[in-house]
Amino acid sequence: MRKRTIIGLLLLTGLTYFVYTQLFEQPELVAENYIELKETFTHHSDDVWSVKFGPNDTLMVSGGMENEAKIWSRINGEVIHSLPHEYGVPTVAYSPDGLTVCTGSYDGKARIWDVKTGALIRVLEGKDDTLWSVAYSPDGQYIAAGGNEDAVYVWRKDTGELMYKFNESEENIWEVLFNPTGDLLLASGSDNTIRIYSMETGTLVKTLSGHSLVPLSMDFSPNGALLASGGDDKTVKVWDSKSWELLHTLKGENEEIHAVVFVDNNRILAGGTDKKMLGEFLEYHFGFKGFVTPVIATLWDVKNETILQTISGHTNDLELGIGLSSDRKLIATPSKDKTIKIWKVN
Repeated sequence: MRKRTIIGLLLLTGLTYFVYTQLFEQPELVAENYIELKETFTHHSDDVWSVKFGPNDTLMVSGGMENEAKIWSRINGEVIHSLPHEYGVPTVAYSPDGLTVCTGSYDGKARIWDVKTGALIRVLEGKDDTLWSVAYSPDGQYIAAGGNEDAVYVWRKDTGELMYKFNESEENIWEVLFNPTGDLLLASGSDNTIRIYSMETGTLVKTLSGHSLVPLSMDFSPNGALLASGGDDKTVKVWDSKSWELLHTLKGENEEIHAVVFVDNNRILAGGTDKKMLGEFLEYHFGFKGFVTPVIATLWDVKNETILQTISGHTNDLELGIGLSSDRKLIATPSKDKTIKIWKVN
């Protein structure tokens, strides 16, 4: 009897400790002003998954769970065009020349839209399931896409011709990203790897395998020397873009990392889930909002692997597609709280 009592007390103590660390333990908050909240926009009535700046930094495109994407003015907040879809729009991209935007939908189609008129220009066929990422090449000639069909597609923007289809992944594709010179295309997948393809030859040239769970997001530094990747393993990995050597692993108070962007050549903003496993379960099933101030995003000093600032301005998760202005002085964050926030970089 005594033995069962002791075991029961140990189990209760363990359960209490687990619940405390999952729901009540306050993550460390670092209050600085490297990044300051500038504006909040409420154009969307549901989760916002992706927001991007146009090349002139005045127009924005955003999308999410709603059956439409929106082109809108950052200056006055006016929605200029609503781009209708049959299903939600988890990914958007702005062309380098600012004349078109591309949207990726849950129906597996990428669509090209005219920014001036809001007219649909072309539908890029190929995938049969959700698109999680679309990207223009730096010269604007190609559009890449990846999603639940476990393949990466590359089309010619002007004709819609399918140029490449990469089938090496056996799992979902979460992000596609061209390097700054446009000669390489990167794709992160649910098999925990990042694959690097040559745009000249259409072949796989390298596979990066540093993450223990899914890398959801990637970004190159402005000078192109570094690649950052962040994901479900709660870490940000920083790679040398010539040798592809892993240089840094950054792990802070965030749970899963949904989005990562370079603010400059040595600072990274990474954000994602604000709750631990039990909190996420309770939120999904019971609408639980949490008991602590969440760390929505973390600003990192890469070289020193130190946290410069934590961000808690959103009331729910950051989603996949963070936007950066052309001079990287403004950051746009899409959130599950249905808002888009614009931050000023000091």
